[in-house]
Amino acid sequence: MRLRHRRLSASSAVLIAAAAWLAFLPQAAAQTSGEPEIPPLITVAPDHLSSGSEGAPTAPRIVAVLRGPGGVGYWVVGVDGSIEPVGTSILPIVSDPPELNTQVVGARLGAPGALGVWLQLADNSEVAVGDPGPTVFTGEERPLGWLSGVGVRQLLSGAWWTDVDRWCTSELSLPVRIGQTIMTALSERSLGLAVEEARDRRIAGILLQGPVTEHVWRRIAELQDFAGRVPLIFAVDEEGGRVQRLAAVVGTLPSAAAQTARSPAEVAERAADHARKMSELGFTMNFAPVIDVGAGEGIGDRSFGNDPATVTDYGLATVEGLSAGGIVPVVKHFPGHGGATADTHDELASTAPLDELRVRDLIPFAAVIGATDAAVMVGHLHVPGLTAGMPASLSPAAIDGVLRDQLGHGGLIVTDSLIMGAIRSQWSVSEAALLAVTAGADLALVGDLQDAAAAFMAIEAAVTEGRLSLERLDDAATNVFRAKGVFACTLVGRDGLGRSVLFDPTLVGR
Repeated sequence: MRLRHRRLSASSAVLIAAAAWLAFLPQAAAQTSGEPEIPPLITVAPDHLSSGSEGAPTAPRIVAVLRGPGGVGYWVVGVDGSIEPVGTSILPIVSDPPELNTQVVGARLGAPGALGVWLQLADNSEVAVGDPGPTVFTGEERPLGWLSGVGVRQLLSGAWWTDVDRWCTSELSLPVRIGQTIMTALSERSLGLAVEEARDRRIAGILLQGPVTEHVWRRIAELQDFAGRVPLIFAVDEEGGRVQRLAAVVGTLPSAAAQTARSPAEVAERAADHARKMSELGFTMNFAPVIDVGAGEGIGDRSFGNDPATVTDYGLATVEGLSAGGIVPVVKHFPGHGGATADTHDELASTAPLDELRVRDLIPFAAVIGATDAAVMVGHLHVPGLTAGMPASLSPAAIDGVLRDQLGHGGLIVTDSLIMGAIRSQWSVSEAALLAVTAGADLALVGDLQDAAAAFMAIEAAVTEGRLSLERLDDAATNVFRAKGVFACTLVGRDGLGRSVLFDPTLVGR
């Protein structure tokens, strides 16, 4: 997950929070009247897509899709001459990009085997971009991944290249997609029991519980070897203070409340250093920081304080530091646990009504969503007048209605643990996992491997019976892939006989 670094003052953060709450930017999408024909080597957008118009577009319009080096991946060419790689990491080698005084209307490849691209301009001239020399890719040098035909068609019908992975996700096998919605919680000693789940992609990742030893990196690496092309998320609760699992191997952190004795810049620097140590062990995600306003039941010194501006500043600093150190931050516990009536480890808690949350508890969440790409954890919190007695973690009104639509969060959404008292008192883990994904969560945090298997079967049955749409499942899996840094189009490949196939975990390493 890429983080947009932006240091904010308390006053700026609150302004951003208000803006994020009031505004929602729709995604641009061009429409076409028909599906274009796809020639073997180059595909050019229809004339009505490639022609210019008054006023510059907000994003480069796609004018051509070129098959990439060695037949691997594609290069997507925009009307401004920009070239983006899809399914390959190789771009044309450009030393001094040409200054274009007119729009690009098409593109063609250079000599066979070369990295060069010729841009075709609106004035009927051509400009060469890239190194015209031949390049040969063999063996492991060949980048992984072919962009599937459905991906090309989506590009040509106006989808932006950054969204094509959503259609590639839809071509993966159903078990792989279902598995991406489930995270299990295991101790270091239990990691060896998850080999089959890792190999078959029946879980998205593991939350490591309990203290760890200096050998944890080896156990993580072994499981990642089994996971192969779809790596596992390795998450941990590393908040600092009394909630810290890795103190014995990466050092201690003060609690959130104690961290406010330092400046936000110092907190960001410390978080970055801590994240680098976590990353060296193989961890990829941290269920932190807590950006709840207030020290209510179950929170205490895990909060940065009672002032929304202070929580916002220190929350943003921690998010910035974790991301800079290579760890995906997960802010929690939406929509705000700081003033809740109970500890959700024990029972379902209630918050203030939504109107009161807007002017207090939701301000840090709105600010983080408006300024970063951090993931969000949803708590087991009933919001009067919104969730109708359900916890927010299982509520479409809270997740799709407030978090997605009103706050504009487009990234990963994780549930708090579904084995907590607030959930187990009313639902089984498998029922709760299905309700959470249906409500709009992307990743259901369950208990042990038995819980994970039960959740998998519940979601599979719901998809088969039509109670959970494939569209919702694909959205969830895509968000998880993106958080992992996996481009779904690289999971569409070819078998040993050269035939195009969808990704099949059973063929990996065979």
